[in-house]
Amino acid sequence: MLIKVTDEELLEKTGGIIQGMSGSPIIQNGKFVGAVTHVLVKDPKEGYGVFGDIMLKQSKMSN
Repeated sequence: MLIKVTDEELLEKTGGIIQGMSGSPIIQNGKFVGAVTHVLVKDPKEGYGVFGDIMLKQSKMSN
């Protein structure tokens, strides 16, 4: 999924997605929807993530 950081506090502190944020939770409307995977170099406010339901399906398959 393509994500865009809108959290003003995070943007003020980091300017967006920075190195080391891979795996950080993506929260939308107070709910966990996935995790950060990559940042777009041209705009650190945007990046990619993986959907939480895909993460759950994969974890069940590996058990």
